[in-house]
Amino acid sequence: MVAELTDRVGTIDADRAIAVLRAYLGAFFDLHLRHRDGRLLSRPSPRYPEIEFVP
Repeated sequence: MVAELTDRVGTIDADRAIAVLRAYLGAFFDLHLRHRDGRLLSRPSPRYPEIEFVP
């Protein structure tokens, strides 16, 4: 089961995953609570190629 999931989704280094998560959560809260749009949530970012936008 884990091997199948890894094949479908892939893996990411834990430190990198935390950095990406912090960036996107920060962008979400900035947008919705502070009304500041840093554009991170608007389109894919070259700084975070691990993130894929799904329509």
